[in-house]
Amino acid sequence: MAAKRMTDRAARTLLESAELVKAPDWSETHRWHVVADGKTLIVVAPSYGGASRTGRNGWRWWLADLGPSKSSVHPTRQTAATAGLAVWLRWITRPA
Repeated sequence: MAAKRMTDRAARTLLESAELVKAPDWSETHRWHVVADGKTLIVVAPSYGGASRTGRNGWRWWLADLGPSKSSVHPTRQTAATAGLAVWLRWITRPA
């Protein structure tokens, strides 16, 4: 289901209340959600394939409404969430 488009002002107001929280299934997936006004905007998940002891090489993000997709790898979940929110803002305020 496609999200309803928002004005830039409404989207930025929503972003002011956004916070990074553990996903309900965090213990199995280690995913985090960026949530605002009770709605999940961005999903942040560990990226695997690196040379670290755990196999993680950073964090990836995707728009919650669109499902998993490839994104660049970010060093922290906070930077991944910030990058995801920037794309979410462009996506939700895109012209018709």
